[in-house]
Amino acid sequence: MMKKIFLFLFLFLFTSNAQSNERFIPLELFTGGDIRDDTEIRFTPADLVFGEKKRKKIVGPIDWRAPGSKEIIKVYKRTNKNKQGRVKKTQLFTVTNDGQCLGRVYDQRRSGTKYIKNGCKFPLGWWKKGETRTFSVTDRGPRTVELKILNLGKKPTSCVKFNWKLFDDATGKKLGDNDYKFCKKRSMTSLLIRKIKD
Repeated sequence: MMKKIFLFLFLFLFTSNAQSNERFIPLELFTGGDIRDDTEIRFTPADLVFGEKKRKKIVGPIDWRAPGSKEIIKVYKRTNKNKQGRVKKTQLFTVTNDGQCLGRVYDQRRSGTKYIKNGCKFPLGWWKKGETRTFSVTDRGPRTVELKILNLGKKPTSCVKFNWKLFDDATGKKLGDNDYKFCKKRSMTSLLIRKIKD
């Protein structure tokens, strides 16, 4: 009898712990929209000004078609203004990698304009604390994106902190290494960019 009770308690604690280390990350954590109770990824309305200096804005969804493509997709448009109030960066994001990411399809800034295939900048759907996933991306050549969950929280409304790395497939060189934090109704609340050594 005692063995059965012990086994039951062990299984209960193990499953509870496994569930508490996994959660659904909704798209609305990225857009700043209202977070729902369900676990469906939807293109819900977004219109948020955010960031410490209120220079960033995300709106959408809007219809967009990449040059040379006939396919129209839903995207969110994120802009970043400079001190003078002029837009210095425009990015378009959509759901990618079978719903595992929100990724860029377009990025325009001072360094130029690029179109990205299968991008991955934000984790979506079910993830575990400490989990790492890699994704193949076309971003001025073949690249690999690595996402690792640093802080997950337990609720759909909890903040998420993750590490994003970008590697050049041809050379293996690391091109980017950033930590991001996203919170309910605030979108991105912190960004740590590590300098990459040549």
